[in-house]
Amino acid sequence: MDKNKIIKGGFYLTIVNVLSQLLAIVVNIVLARLLLPEDFGLVALAMTFIGFITLFTNMGFGSSIIHERNSSQNQLSSLFWLNYTLSIGSFIIIVASAQLAASFYNEPKLTSIVQIAALSILLNPIFIIHYKLLERDLEFRIISQVNLASIVIGSLSAIIGAFIGLGVYALILQTLMAVMVRLVLVLLLKKWRPKLHFNFEEIRQMVWYSMKFKASDMALYFERNVDYLILGKFFTSVILGYYAFAYNIMYTPVKRISYIFSDILFPSFSSIKDDSTKIISGYYKSLRLIGMVSIPVMSIIAFNAEFIIQTVFGEKWDAAIPIVQILCFAGAIQSISQFGGVIFSSIGKPEVRLYISAARSILTVIAIIVGVQYGVLWVAYLLVLAKLMSFIMFLIILNYHISISIHAILNSLKASLLTLLILSVMFVLFESNKVSINEWFSLILMCLIATIIIYSIHRTLINEIFLIIKNKAKAGS
Repeated sequence: MDKNKIIKGGFYLTIVNVLSQLLAIVVNIVLARLLLPEDFGLVALAMTFIGFITLFTNMGFGSSIIHERNSSQNQLSSLFWLNYTLSIGSFIIIVASAQLAASFYNEPKLTSIVQIAALSILLNPIFIIHYKLLERDLEFRIISQVNLASIVIGSLSAIIGAFIGLGVYALILQTLMAVMVRLVLVLLLKKWRPKLHFNFEEIRQMVWYSMKFKASDMALYFERNVDYLILGKFFTSVILGYYAFAYNIMYTPVKRISYIFSDILFPSFSSIKDDSTKIISGYYKSLRLIGMVSIPVMSIIAFNAEFIIQTVFGEKWDAAIPIVQILCFAGAIQSISQFGGVIFSSIGKPEVRLYISAARSILTVIAIIVGVQYGVLWVAYLLVLAKLMSFIMFLIILNYHISISIHAILNSLKASLLTLLILSVMFVLFESNKVSINEWFSLILMCLIATIIIYSIHRTLINEIFLIIKNKAKAGS
């Protein structure tokens, strides 16, 4: 394993994800002011429906390319043509069934939204093998550049579309433009080209691995999106829009943070798949890094949600405030549990990830089914409980396959948990009026205290990170 390349790659992906997160915040603010809550609800339904169909029609062969690491030109070409054939089938099924989705959710606009959004399914397979080859070869710098460019252009397209009155279609334009940019850049930067060759026997084992990996992805996707599938039936698109808005505030940071670690850890762990000591050590370090960012951030957003949303997004989103306050804690838990599944995929046991995701899905469905009987807030409360139970279950299963230390896990999260405790006490004091304080001052004070706690406990780690950034800045100048 090229340790230096992984460190450099982690640096680039971290910088890009920080920039992407800042951009996502700005874009969400602009779009929230230009669009209506129901627009976000309709897009959430459309993308969930499309994703649900593609779960069963697209195998996602990139995982086998990363895991095998020494695929031949003939194998890659066979995977490319098989993947594109399945994608065409996915597109046809989605377009044909869009009307059924619109009728089921009683949302006539959903038909055209789904059909237009489905165009991305035809674009992804053109470059996805190339992209996975970049990941396999640990070319994180190129990946970072591609991802940043796609996010920037996609975001600008959405803002322009919303400004000129495209409404809900501005959000679809964002996705399509981002995919187009990735397609062009990846094909330019990765010179691999498929041959006119197909032989299933050559890729049988890779397909089998991909099917096991995809099965776990299916359960994971269902866990993450079953709420939209169910809530879209029981609640109006407006209420779903408030929920989607709150979920996006919670999940966007979680997704950015977790994906960067998944993108680095899967190919990295795959290269040391026989060394469990190194894998678990990497897991503890990743847990520490994710926890020291996501848990304080989610806590601060939750405790200042009313002030932040009214000031930044406007009063039309007031109904989303209590949902945000609750789901932020679900996001904090999910951020430290979501990336762990790559361990099982890296050691050649993606089926374990499947079992975990399936169990998580069951917990999520139970939480939603019980919650919808009492309203959207109860759904949010029970989702927090489901995420907590899921994390505990993951640790038990991980310990069965690779011995872990609860003390090491708690030690990795000690700064984050201490920050959460202190911020919670501050919030209770402020809300009970025992301490009168300005809202701006409350937000700034919480940010300052969280920073002090995290830095005092993880001073050495943070200084190392800044040193790496400093050295990279000098090297680039």
